[in-house]
Amino acid sequence: MRNLVKIALLVMLTAGLSSCEKIKSIFDVEFETTLSGDLDIDIQESARKSTNSYEFQTWSDVDPLDDDEIAEYIDNIKDFAVDRVVAEVIFVNKGSVLFESGTTFSISDNTGTVSWTLGSDWEIVEGTEITLEDVGGVYKAVADILNKKGAFQVGAEGVCSETGVSITIRIGIDTKVTASPL
Repeated sequence: MRNLVKIALLVMLTAGLSSCEKIKSIFDVEFETTLSGDLDIDIQESARKSTNSYEFQTWSDVDPLDDDEIAEYIDNIKDFAVDRVVAEVIFVNKGSVLFESGTTFSISDNTGTVSWTLGSDWEIVEGTEITLEDVGGVYKAVADILNKKGAFQVGAEGVCSETGVSITIRIGIDTKVTASPL
């Protein structure tokens, strides 16, 4: 009989502790935000007129603490979930500009890099965007970078069809943040 009482007490204690975790999760705060970095691409006029392709490479730092809500909950963030990653043309100073197939967009920190490669040419027109798809679970790898809660980089490397062009591409990561204020 004593053993039965001990087992019952142990079961009740275990249930009580797991209930505390469930109660704490009731108070979780969830919010959506977009972490983004602007890539400024300047391709100078070339003295060589024989080429039709002009290489570029650019990186930009992104600090999650620049987002007010993330900064408020930084010590209590439990998880970042990535919903979408987008490359958007914010500015281009002239028309008929293409990023050629093979151009890559990347998100990187000191432990790894997640990249997307364009499978076809992308016409660079202000206001257009492309969704960088979750192929092979890359959004999970991006979430792993975000869950470190530190600064990271976004970048682009590729080939442009024109010289004398200035372009700003914004890489945006739409994310859902879960934090526990308790």
